[in-house]
Amino acid sequence: MKTIEFNPDGKSTVISAEVSARDDDTRNEVLLEVLPLILHKLKNKLTPILGYAQILKSRSQDEFLRERLERIERNTAEMAEHFNTLKDYGRRRACPLRPAAIGALLQAMAPEWQAVAGAASARVVIEIEPELPDLPVNEARLRVLLLDLVANAARALGEKPSPEREIRICLRRAGGALKLSVRDNGGGMNGEEMALAWTPFHAGFPGGAGLGLSLCEKVIADHGASGSIASSVGEFSEVTVTFPLPAVPVNANPSAEAQSRARS
Repeated sequence: MKTIEFNPDGKSTVISAEVSARDDDTRNEVLLEVLPLILHKLKNKLTPILGYAQILKSRSQDEFLRERLERIERNTAEMAEHFNTLKDYGRRRACPLRPAAIGALLQAMAPEWQAVAGAASARVVIEIEPELPDLPVNEARLRVLLLDLVANAARALGEKPSPEREIRICLRRAGGALKLSVRDNGGGMNGEEMALAWTPFHAGFPGGAGLGLSLCEKVIADHGASGSIASSVGEFSEVTVTFPLPAVPVNANPSAEAQSRARS
């Protein structure tokens, strides 16, 4: 296992982290594409409101109450229709995937990890199992996924004393998959918070928009992967992304592979 550590007072803090316009643009693209999913979930929230309004109206003889229930029913139906219209704006083609080494991407993002270590006063540890296969990925979107997961981990450190703060990013093989995990030793989440973690507009931190994990969920789905959360109150939180290994290995440098076959 290859381990790389970034400390708050490390010499590499002089490296400027480039959370560039490219990353912001990619994040906005993902937000636009996740819009249909968010709107679909919001529309589902309206369904019981509409149903309860109709039930109450059918059972009430109070004209004042019936009038207002009719208004709720009408406005709820209009909102659902507006959500259907807005969903069309987010429809785009699937993102292109190309063979790449996720471990190499983690190492190339060293300036970002050092910036997180400095800003969060935390130790950031990268663990990469050697000789992992390449996977078909979209590197720009994978960067956004990693940055969002690590940003969440940094916020979760909260009131933890600075010398004890740690974020650990681990990439390893597990059976027929690669597992990428981001773990913090912050305050953790209870069962209710974990159940709501992927819900759009549910902000786990003050001032948050509650869209971070929704964007992560979209990037995870783009790669045919799955995401899970484990946590223990007062101890840790860990998000794990599981990438299934392709049946036929991919190669990030097909020409080199062809040359190798020609030499043999």
